[in-house]
Amino acid sequence: MNLIRKPRCAAVLALLLTALVVPAASSATAGTPAKAPTVRAADVINPPLPVEAFPGQVKEACGIWKELAWPQAKRPTDYTVVNTRFVIRGSNVYGNRSGDLPLEGHYREYDVNPRTPGTHRDAERLVRDPDTHTVWYTGDHYDNFQEIASGCS
Repeated sequence: MNLIRKPRCAAVLALLLTALVVPAASSATAGTPAKAPTVRAADVINPPLPVEAFPGQVKEACGIWKELAWPQAKRPTDYTVVNTRFVIRGSNVYGNRSGDLPLEGHYREYDVNPRTPGTHRDAERLVRDPDTHTVWYTGDHYDNFQEIASGCS
């Protein structure tokens, strides 16, 4: 009796899976175009949050870049942080080659953490669209982005 039940269970499972998969595949081949998903890239974290919800250094960086009037240079440039011996790099074009951010945007990248001159930069960046003033934060060098909804434009 056990020998009969196992094949039946496997046959029922195969039939069920076929019924679920085949209609989806056949509707695309029957001349109805499949709709592209309207979701953002998988590495954009939602929802957008106010700057206070991010690590403290993000709010500080927003203040530094606001004080520097969000400069725009052709090449990465080090700017002196006011009243310190630290520099912070940014203002050059961010190409959005991965297409993670909205494609219609034009972006500039800015470091989050000031550093002493001659030391290496870390992975944290702000990416800003100067036209819309939208700012995105990435803590892992462009692998993930989260929009800063307020307090950083």
